[in-house]
Amino acid sequence: MQKNERQAHIRQLIQSEVIERQSDFVTRLKALGVPVTQATISRDIKEMQLIKVPDAAGHYRYALPPAKQLQPADKLRRTLIAAYQSGQQMDQFVNVKTNPGTAPAIGNLIDQLNDDRVFATVAGDASILIICRDAAGAAGVLATLEGMVG
Repeated sequence: MQKNERQAHIRQLIQSEVIERQSDFVTRLKALGVPVTQATISRDIKEMQLIKVPDAAGHYRYALPPAKQLQPADKLRRTLIAAYQSGQQMDQFVNVKTNPGTAPAIGNLIDQLNDDRVFATVAGDASILIICRDAAGAAGVLATLEGMVG
């Protein structure tokens, strides 16, 4: 089973049941036919940023983190300031160089902007290829990204 499917099950469990311990996740997921170990659950909890909150009975249960208030453009700006190295345009393409390991997150944030100028993004480890609908759009996207980093 893929990680995203397992984590979707975890989200459903948190919303429908009281889960107090990692072992509760393991037991419930195995009952659903999801093979999982306690170590995997531990990694999922960290990655999903699950928190423990008190319930009415005075026990603590796992819960999803509060929704983050930053909009994708604000997240993108903050991430680019720390990770942007350079950008170049060629025709309708923009190539953005970033610090190693940051390109997937930045590419995802660019996608979340739903910018009509952008047709698709392809993120590697330290670079993002932004395919724009035309050269003018590519110039505008590059100018927007460079404006975010100052």
